[in-house]
Amino acid sequence: MNFFTSSLWSRLRPSRRATVILVSVVGALVVLAGAGAAYATYDYSERYEGRILPGSQIAGVNVGGLDFDQAVGAVRAAIGPQLNREIRVTTDGRSWTITPKELGARSDARHVVEAALQASREASFVTRMQMRLFDRDLGFQQDVAITYPRQGARGFVEGIAKSYDREAVEAKLDYSTGWVEVVDAREGRVVNVRRSHRSLMQALRNEEPRTELTVKTVEPEEEGESFDQVLLVRIGENKLYLYEDGQITRTWTVATGLPEYMTPTGLYEVTELRYMPTWVNPAPDTWGASMPESIPPGPSNPLGVRAINWSAPAIRFHGTSATYSLGYNASHGCVRMANEEVIELYDIVKLGTPIVSVVAGELKPLYTSSSSDPEPIAENDAEATRETQETDNDTGNKKGNKQG
Repeated sequence: MNFFTSSLWSRLRPSRRATVILVSVVGALVVLAGAGAAYATYDYSERYEGRILPGSQIAGVNVGGLDFDQAVGAVRAAIGPQLNREIRVTTDGRSWTITPKELGARSDARHVVEAALQASREASFVTRMQMRLFDRDLGFQQDVAITYPRQGARGFVEGIAKSYDREAVEAKLDYSTGWVEVVDAREGRVVNVRRSHRSLMQALRNEEPRTELTVKTVEPEEEGESFDQVLLVRIGENKLYLYEDGQITRTWTVATGLPEYMTPTGLYEVTELRYMPTWVNPAPDTWGASMPESIPPGPSNPLGVRAINWSAPAIRFHGTSATYSLGYNASHGCVRMANEEVIELYDIVKLGTPIVSVVAGELKPLYTSSSSDPEPIAENDAEATRETQETDNDTGNKKGNKQG
């Protein structure tokens, strides 16, 4: 204290001296407090360098005090169930399971954490002091957005469609084994990719656990009603079978074509039902030269009392009085039956009935060919010469019904 200050101090009354001392002490304390607060704020800032300030929430997760990687990890763990939840895509008893993450869903967690760090870096000294001294929060709060890629969802639906779509199958006859099996018609189905994709995207955004696949049903053109009757000719075995509703209900012994005049094989149908047919000589200049131009209906008619035409040209089931030929390969291609049996067939078969013809076993020819004879000659019957003159080809009157 110098002379002037000492002189001034000595002149003050004791009460004034006490006031000055008090003010000085308070001022000193204020200065000390400010310095302490500044130091505390500096220390606070150092402690949270590179970290998010307290009071920060992302997607409901408190990320205060965490660095970038820690915050991203914490946020991703919180939203993990949302990205890994299963969504069931169902239709008609079938289902497929997928998660948003598998479809390529992504969050902006990294972007939001970076925003929280930026807000922490930009907090002012005063804000930090208030947070340090008065335990205030930064107040950063933000949700995480999840993006559901449309392409991933569409690819998933297209993958289902590729395996689930199927063409409609018409009813058909399978005779690959030599017997007849009716293969039922099957309806087709086509996934509507556009609508199914839209439904899946809606389920993703609304966090729904399941969604329906939109499927269109395609009906086959042929349901199989036309196969309630099927005729099966087994050449070699020389039997004719009638299938009704897929089961054999009648069997007849028949004569089928000679090796030189094989009964055609494959799938045909009944085109005409002929009552008491007239036979017309189809080859008057060759093997039919010794036969009349036509033979009217009756016992001597080569076609017998009934004829049932195939869709194969000039081929038919027909009656015969030459019953000795039944069980053999003996005709010019047609299928011969005993007259009473062809009447039975005529009375039950319908127009359009499928005819399946297959070779079943070795042929049993009744005749052998001779270079000196224009037609096959009988080996074992005195009436064979006449039988060889009976042709199974006919161009007589044809009726599309059972009248005649």
